[in-house]
Amino acid sequence: MMAPARPEQDAAATLPQSINLWLDPEPHSGYHNMAADELLCCRPEAWLRIYSWAVPAVSFGYFDTTAEAASIFPGAQEYIRRWTGGGIVDHRSGYTYTVTLPAREGVMYPMADRLYLWIHGALARALAASGVQCRLLTEDAPDGGRACWASPVKSDIVDAAGHKLAGAGQRRYKGAVLHQGLIQLCEPADGWQQLLARELAPTVNLVQGQEPYPGFNQAVQELVAAKYTTAEWNDETHGRRKPSHH
Repeated sequence: MMAPARPEQDAAATLPQSINLWLDPEPHSGYHNMAADELLCCRPEAWLRIYSWAVPAVSFGYFDTTAEAASIFPGAQEYIRRWTGGGIVDHRSGYTYTVTLPAREGVMYPMADRLYLWIHGALARALAASGVQCRLLTEDAPDGGRACWASPVKSDIVDAAGHKLAGAGQRRYKGAVLHQGLIQLCEPADGWQQLLARELAPTVNLVQGQEPYPGFNQAVQELVAAKYTTAEWNDETHGRRKPSHH
């Protein structure tokens, strides 16, 4: 099977030469997962984290609402506001991953569309090498609403029929980049995570254990309490969007 073509990379020298791969061994609450990703985004290394969810969960972009998410995907146990943008995503199936790029003095990463193309190009090649027939979408599909999987956009990954297999949301923070992605509707062969890491950087450091560095889990708990479970973060008028009246 021919892998999807490697996209042209803008400012290639800014992209990481090494990446830490952490296969997070325990499923976590959505609050824990969001805090964990934020903490890795603040580290001085690039990271690829692969993780799972402890309960049926739906996440939604920074400016969306729980009411909107629940109207589209009812029945989840958790509705979690992400720090990134993007649409409303059902995490009750599929594979979740996060890529973080560290802030570096004097370095500005390519614009968001180029980073999407770079990361999703790497993912498409890893999936193809893992037996998944896929391609990068070259233009936006018709708008299907707030449900992320109903509205594939340029640089999302789709199958031969145009069904969305992978999408993501991004955020930049003080020069760093957080990219939160999901793979659904396909079953890549074991080892796709290592293939993705090798597509993202020439050197891959496999990080093992219950936490990626000492004190991480304690820091996650503190950030969950200080941010992700607060009334301010979960207020339905958070950001620009207003509560949905479904």
